[in-house]
Amino acid sequence: MMAPEPNFATRIADALARLPGWEAGAAQIALAAAPVASPTHRAVASDCARVRRDGADPVFVKRRHADMAADICPAMAEATRRAGALGLGPALLAQGEDVVVLADLPEPWRYARVGDLQEANTMAQVLGALRRLHGAEPLGQSFCPFGRIAALAAEARACAAPVPDDFAVLLAEAELIRAAIAAAGFDRRFCRNDGTASNLMLRFDGGGLAPDGVRLVDFDLAGDFDPWFEIGALLNEAYVFEPERRQAIETYAGRCTDALLARCRLYGAVDDLMWGLWGIIRAVTSRRPGLEFFKYGQWRLRHARTTMAAPDFELWLRRL
Repeated sequence: MMAPEPNFATRIADALARLPGWEAGAAQIALAAAPVASPTHRAVASDCARVRRDGADPVFVKRRHADMAADICPAMAEATRRAGALGLGPALLAQGEDVVVLADLPEPWRYARVGDLQEANTMAQVLGALRRLHGAEPLGQSFCPFGRIAALAAEARACAAPVPDDFAVLLAEAELIRAAIAAAGFDRRFCRNDGTASNLMLRFDGGGLAPDGVRLVDFDLAGDFDPWFEIGALLNEAYVFEPERRQAIETYAGRCTDALLARCRLYGAVDDLMWGLWGIIRAVTSRRPGLEFFKYGQWRLRHARTTMAAPDFELWLRRL
């Protein structure tokens, strides 16, 4: 594992010192997840530490970076707490302005890779966990990927980010998707709004994924929205071909219609555009060296462009 920055432990200790009863003192502080922007998009918004105090069980501490403050939705802590109470994520033990303390998920728990999601039983368990989350009581705070894209576009212009030549075209096509989704309608549910494989924790035993071997982590974008956005983003992460997408949709919903497939494909493009803009902006606004934000952003924009240029793009818009 990559060694932490020299002041990593100090940042974690200072964050804990601001939480009543959680002063680090003589705690052992270790790097829990090294930051990687490309290709896994993991641990870039927060320092991630495993902390052990006075012989107690270790806890997982996330301390948000100042340059990522705009990327965290207001419902993050409450969503994390509720998911933990539902047994869908690690329990929230404490929270502060820029820090959360979570129950640790030690080995054999590990973060998911894209290849894990391509195994049918693993995807079925992940979809089952998301179905339970989406069936829970709404958070009461909304999320909108289209609104986030608009805000990121404005930020890109303000910071002179290196946007692609077809920037205006991508935004216009996202607006077509927004209008089509709005016309078709949807029910708002409690969602993470996250399809990244590394924001899933898996526990394997000798026979494969253990029963109840999925936990949802990272609720930075949590809010009430169309659950098919999260499903579409997840399938966009995991699959290339239509039969696998159709099977996953049927696993989640009990059926797969052309309208649901179209919604997932379009939401996949929206998620790609949102994170693509984020990547090229953070390449300019974040001063942390060694993180390939621009590479990640370029890849996600390319993926969005490919979906929006697909022969069936207009058909998907009509089928919603």
